[in-house]
Amino acid sequence: MADLSGGSLKTLAVWGMIGGIAAMTVPVTTHAQGTDTAQPSVKTSTPADNNGENDVSAQKKEKENQLLFSADEVDYSDDQKTVTARGNVEISRDSRVLMADTVSYDMTRDILSATGNVKLLEPTGEVMFANYVELTGDFKEGIIKDIYILIDDHTRLAGVGARRSEGNFTELAKAVYSPCNVCADDPDKPPLWRIRAARVIHDQKGQNIEYQDARLEFEGIPILYSPYFSHPDPTVKRRSGILAPTFGSTSYVGSRFELPYYWVIDKSSDLTLRPIITAEKGPVLASQYRRKYDTGNLEILDSITEGGDDGWQGHVDATGRFDIDKNWRWGFDAEQASSKTYMSRYGFGSPSVLTSNVFGERFTSQNYGRIDGYYFQGLKKEDNRATSPLVLPHAQYHGRSDTNPNGSYTTFDVDALSLSRRTGADSNRLSGKIGWERPHIGDWGDVTKLTLSMRGDSYMVNNVTRDGQSDYTGYTGRTVPLAAIDWNMPFVRDEGGYHQVIKPIAMVAWSPNGGNPDEIPNEDSQSFEFDDINLFSHDRYGGLDKTEDGLRASYGMEWGVYGQNGGYTNALFGQSYRLADNGTFAEGSGLDKHLSDYVGRITVAPNQYVDLTYRFRLDNNDFSPRRNQLAAGLGEERTLRLDLSYLQLSENAGSEEFNDREELYFKAQHRFDDHWSGNGYGRFDMDRNGDPLEYGIGFEYEDECFLFDGRVRRTFYQDQDLGQSDEIMFRLVFKTLGEFASQAGL
Repeated sequence: MADLSGGSLKTLAVWGMIGGIAAMTVPVTTHAQGTDTAQPSVKTSTPADNNGENDVSAQKKEKENQLLFSADEVDYSDDQKTVTARGNVEISRDSRVLMADTVSYDMTRDILSATGNVKLLEPTGEVMFANYVELTGDFKEGIIKDIYILIDDHTRLAGVGARRSEGNFTELAKAVYSPCNVCADDPDKPPLWRIRAARVIHDQKGQNIEYQDARLEFEGIPILYSPYFSHPDPTVKRRSGILAPTFGSTSYVGSRFELPYYWVIDKSSDLTLRPIITAEKGPVLASQYRRKYDTGNLEILDSITEGGDDGWQGHVDATGRFDIDKNWRWGFDAEQASSKTYMSRYGFGSPSVLTSNVFGERFTSQNYGRIDGYYFQGLKKEDNRATSPLVLPHAQYHGRSDTNPNGSYTTFDVDALSLSRRTGADSNRLSGKIGWERPHIGDWGDVTKLTLSMRGDSYMVNNVTRDGQSDYTGYTGRTVPLAAIDWNMPFVRDEGGYHQVIKPIAMVAWSPNGGNPDEIPNEDSQSFEFDDINLFSHDRYGGLDKTEDGLRASYGMEWGVYGQNGGYTNALFGQSYRLADNGTFAEGSGLDKHLSDYVGRITVAPNQYVDLTYRFRLDNNDFSPRRNQLAAGLGEERTLRLDLSYLQLSENAGSEEFNDREELYFKAQHRFDDHWSGNGYGRFDMDRNGDPLEYGIGFEYEDECFLFDGRVRRTFYQDQDLGQSDEIMFRLVFKTLGEFASQAGL
């Protein structure tokens, strides 16, 4: 058999004809440094080879260095020491694959020459196309003519010629880079944008692309020049560096400029520094720190500035969640700001309250326990830090026994809370409740559930305000027994592809009257709204400080029609009755009389394009509306989508947050074609002749390589020392390079 060494190729191991296709496998050995020709390697085996481990290692290395040929035909010239493969040639080595019409290997120089439809597939997924290449036998060194590189599914790099070195660097001459598709109707037309450069170096391992004498062209027109420019290639997910700047102006801080820097600390954490220069309020330094742990994650957002006469100002918004084991976890939220309008002024959001919390909790299949603490900072004008409560600790446990053979089970709840203020009432509470529940399904399909429970609340309070009496300090408590029966009976009918359900529902509950003495402060049940959601609740207060007492009953009817394709219509209507009229609920709440207001809900969703929900509360005497709430969605986001919400609260609706309000909000989205879309929204105060509260319009253009969007927004809110504002914002994003953003407020 002929010797094919001449370089790094040693011996022909396999040469066969299979189905008319020639294939050969060539093991490779490596030159010793300073030698011109490779010497045959001799492998020996002795008992000292650790039971053949050295043989296995050598065989593995030899297999990795094999050069595999596949072609329609192969010619070998013994005189010229060349092997020529023609027709569907495919050569692979070290996870690299070379494909071409014709490949010639010069064994003397260890050079592969490929012509015609040349493709080189890299282990990283990158694909190189060319008309002609010359490569060393290991594919690591060579020259390329008319090169075209597909870095990922969209990004391309091309040049008139290139040099490959170390199996990693590709240096292109007169090169073009772009992620934009070429126009199918006019291939000679320039892409939307591209970078042209005299010299481009692509570092595959470093995942970086460098340019010399580079210019950015938009629609073939040069718009920016740089003697040197570099950026990560599209395969990079995270890398330290300067991010796109933001330019803008607002009426609160004047002109502003932001230049973020992204720092990859390690594989699990990063930090983004956001220095912001403002014309009227001075510099601001904001940052975002993120870290991922094996058992959880941490994120910290903060900012700081020297506010002149106001001194140093800033804010922090931190979140952490960490698993201890499969049942336990702990976490925290930390939210604080130096002043009530700081976050709104500098563009860090407009919350009405900041909540700080630290907790630990335990989950099992039927039990839940939690201990935590809270601190609140109100950002409304009337909020005062001195009266803001500190809750530390708040412990709660909810447990349930296994179900007995007769279907009954026992529940157990404990709640302990300590709430204090610098100024105002303090409250220390210990509450325990034991309950028993027995569900039953009758022969006619009726469903009944009996509930019995006993709750005891013990309070130690300080400075509790009482109507017509002096403030109370001392011990107080109560016991709250409860007996309740829930009943419903569904009637089901199937007809014409529809499933119809009519279900009468009733609930009767009893607790002793007088369950809310003045000595017990109401800290956790101040916000209350009577609606279809809590119509059949045994106690319609959400917390423990207030409790619903006396004999009460609720009754109503639920109706639904359900189609085979997922569409449905559902409606609920009902009312509640209270035997005693003892002032448990505030006037206008809908539950302050023997007979409550009527509450209900109608939901219509016949298909994926229509989704409408209407909730209402009607006066029990004349059916006048006390509360109307409408939420509607029409269409789909891919074409045309309209979202509408309407809220109306009458003057005597009993809402503790809003006495009289009528508001309309809408948002419309439309996609004009594959690239263009637009939207508009508005919020209006209908109680003031439809005066706008805020409105805005936006648009977006996006294709495979470019994104351009904008927004115009105006608000009419008055937030203490901040009045109405106008905002104009647009972004210009060259995909794979970064983005340019501009924001202006008038």
